[in-house]
Amino acid sequence: MTKNNIDEVLLIGLPNSGKSSLVNALCGRKVSIIGSTPNTTRDKVTGTIKANDKIFNISDLPGYLEDPDELNIKFQNKLNKYLKDAKIILFVIDVNTTNFSALDKIHNLLQTNLEQTQKVITVFNKCENFQKFELNSNLYKYIYQSEHYVSSIHKLGTDDLLNTLTKKVSTHKDSHKKTYKSIAIIGKPNSGKSTLFNKILNEERAIVSNISGTTRDKLEETIKFDSDSYNIIDTAGVPRKKQKNQIDRYASSLAVNQLENAVMAFLVVDSNQGINFEDMRLISECIENKVTPILIMNKWDLLKEDEKLFINKNISSLLKKYSWMKVLRVSALNGKGVKNLNTVIYDLQQQLSTRVTTHELNILFREIWTKKPPHPFRGRRAKLKYVTQYDVYPPSFSFILNGRVPINYQSFIDNRLRETYNFDNICLNIKFKN
Repeated sequence: MTKNNIDEVLLIGLPNSGKSSLVNALCGRKVSIIGSTPNTTRDKVTGTIKANDKIFNISDLPGYLEDPDELNIKFQNKLNKYLKDAKIILFVIDVNTTNFSALDKIHNLLQTNLEQTQKVITVFNKCENFQKFELNSNLYKYIYQSEHYVSSIHKLGTDDLLNTLTKKVSTHKDSHKKTYKSIAIIGKPNSGKSTLFNKILNEERAIVSNISGTTRDKLEETIKFDSDSYNIIDTAGVPRKKQKNQIDRYASSLAVNQLENAVMAFLVVDSNQGINFEDMRLISECIENKVTPILIMNKWDLLKEDEKLFINKNISSLLKKYSWMKVLRVSALNGKGVKNLNTVIYDLQQQLSTRVTTHELNILFREIWTKKPPHPFRGRRAKLKYVTQYDVYPPSFSFILNGRVPINYQSFIDNRLRETYNFDNICLNIKFKN
């Protein structure tokens, strides 16, 4: 499993300087969660920008704190590496700030850790009225090679900033034309999603903590499993109880929304807790969105043998309806079983990309319909006109009928497709049209 890299623009600044809203303005969509509470962003959040024949990543960092808590200490320990790897650094400053001592710390950090300060651009944010604007004289010392004046909320000056960025990055659209399919990592808080995300990437990309709700924004990286590349997304934990905190509630809904764009989902479960109602709800969300779920039983190494037997029976019982679902037993912390993901992803990719000709499908199902026709539905037996496959990821089939078929016959058709074409572990999309 290897990462694909393109140039990165990194934002650094104090809490509530408008970094998240600036990222969203430059990307033209909501990438980072915005909140009036300081330190809403807790980890590096990355979006991709395509503009002026260039493509690059833009990353929002948590606000730099003078007195960081446990989560911020963990993040700031990784800050030097992020600064070194970035192609361009945007030092975002609220023009109304008076916290010059904190700005001095960032200023000193940039000068100390960067070999070339030429890659730092100072961005003065919250300049709502350009005509009456006058920069505080105390802020001039934070200007590096160039500066920009913007209002990220009102999108003033952001086009000029974007033009500057596209001139400085070197990666062109042509070299990154392919759009990769997505794999979402979902599950309850503290199930080990971020630990698994880090282990797959082989780096401490996401902050890991025992504090529930550490991850809020989606964290996204492009990685290669064998010969195929995917965008892998670490999402916020979906809690058992309804979130009272507005930011955490939005983060949870954002996690579920990622399923709409994914082809697979790693559903991470803490093996010590077993599968519960919330996990089953997430499986249902996957099936509803036609996303293939892979159940990741994490922390499996911590269970005793009798506990493993009990959990395995629990899995077989609860997943009877989804017996085709792939189950992996891993320890994300020490990496045991994680390498098996390579083989699993490859096998699922082969199944998800399978195409069957219309001719072959019609021969198969006309014979099935003749030998074992559906029971009459409301006094009328459905006749098959024809069947066709109209898409992949997942394989999608349309049965054109004269009449309706009962639910149990729909399940029968699903099973015949799986048995005939080796759709062993994926979600299928089957539509019956009357």
